[in-house]
Amino acid sequence: MTIDLSRYVPVERDFFSSTAMVIAQRVIGCLIIFVDLRNDQIERGGIVAEAEAYEAGDLAAHCDPGAAPQRRHQSGSMLLPHGHAYIHMDRGMPCLNLVCDREDHGSAVLIRALVPLIGVDSMARLRSEHPSADRTIRERGPGFEKRLCNGPAKVGEALGLYPLLDGASLYKPPFRVLRPIEPVAELLNGPRINVSKDAHRQWRWGHPGYREWLSAPFSSTTAVA
Repeated sequence: MTIDLSRYVPVERDFFSSTAMVIAQRVIGCLIIFVDLRNDQIERGGIVAEAEAYEAGDLAAHCDPGAAPQRRHQSGSMLLPHGHAYIHMDRGMPCLNLVCDREDHGSAVLIRALVPLIGVDSMARLRSEHPSADRTIRERGPGFEKRLCNGPAKVGEALGLYPLLDGASLYKPPFRVLRPIEPVAELLNGPRINVSKDAHRQWRWGHPGYREWLSAPFSSTTAVA
């Protein structure tokens, strides 16, 4: 797959200023690019196919007072003003969250899946380094691209993210976020995945045109407000 960058523009400075529920829908179809400043400025990125909202007062949010102490201790970046990255670790792998809303609010969107389009070979190489790496990816088998970024930790590994990026601005390198000139009009919608608290909330959204790239299926669609 190729991408026509003329169909995208950089996000505005207030793009992430709304609630996580709004931003999780708004970010679907956006292009996230990571410029690896530690490795010859290699670019890796793709279209956001799936995102999940975590909001202030949400028992599943890492910054909630009832969250596990280690999670709460590491979630300080969720309290930054909108437009920053919150990088949390899942079994040693970095996951990308986009901080939303006002400072000290505690609102973020977890990127659950990307459609890899930029630096795909480099992404596949990063996803092949671990001894237990997906064999289809390691051997570049048929459809390997659809397995590169179909999960939050896979997104982080494929992009080449690392803990020191926690708190980085989304408006300047090493990140670039571009929105489509024509937003996605209708989205997939369903409950969040792998949460034990507030699991009933329908705060996960996906791109209907990229179902095969998602981390998990959806059962319904919703119009974007």
